[in-house]
Amino acid sequence: MALEQSAYRRTMPKEKGFVPTRKSMGGIMNGPQQTKQTGMFQLPLGGFGGGGRRGSAFAEEDLKRQLEYDKAIWERSTPNVSGVGGNVTWDRDTNTVTTSLTPENQAIYDAMTERQGMFGARVNDLLGGGWEDAQQKRFDQMRGMYTSSDAREDAAMRERQLATGASSTGIYQQQANQAALRNERNLGLQNQAFLESQQLINSNLQRQKGDIDTMMNVGEVANRMKVMPVPNTSGNMNNVSSASTAWADLQALEAAKKSKGRSDAWGSILGSLFK
Repeated sequence: MALEQSAYRRTMPKEKGFVPTRKSMGGIMNGPQQTKQTGMFQLPLGGFGGGGRRGSAFAEEDLKRQLEYDKAIWERSTPNVSGVGGNVTWDRDTNTVTTSLTPENQAIYDAMTERQGMFGARVNDLLGGGWEDAQQKRFDQMRGMYTSSDAREDAAMRERQLATGASSTGIYQQQANQAALRNERNLGLQNQAFLESQQLINSNLQRQKGDIDTMMNVGEVANRMKVMPVPNTSGNMNNVSSASTAWADLQALEAAKKSKGRSDAWGSILGSLFK
């Protein structure tokens, strides 16, 4: 400050009423070290940090490029596939892969889904007591097959009884013997009906399983396709990791240098005040 004032006295005219201007100040006002007034302190234009781009900005750009390369590698190693029976679609944003069937195969899949549900409901009904109704129905069906033959046997027996003049005791005994034979036959029919009612449960279970197997086989048409393109999980991650580390290191270094620069500047200013 003292040097600037002495230079001012040597160069400025001493005429009465003279007011110095920027032009008359010459090199003093237009010199290379321009300053801006901030209170009582004079700070360099642009502040302590300067106006150039930081090294971390370039590192950040490199990281972005490496991430784009990694994405390109992933996309090339996981292409979408359209096959005869199904399709495979990869989604980078959600990191998922979706398989789908063609409309024809999807219709088969949906039909098998509906049918297996129907057979499953039938099994539940039979196990809940429906097998007894099924057994009775089957027993009546099998017993009904003997209705005509039983009627013919009854007519023939009555003719013999009339022809031989059988006594009432003989007639009763013949009828009892015939009833015993029919009861034994009906017991066999009943047992057969029971076995068939249980087989009906197993049959519905087997049909349900067959439809489920068909569903799975049709679904595998698309699922098998997803192993064709194998994702390159490592991709460009080594370079991404290096670029990310470099960016973080430069940010930390710049933050430390900026903090030290501010500390040194304020130390110099405050030191000059207390000299």
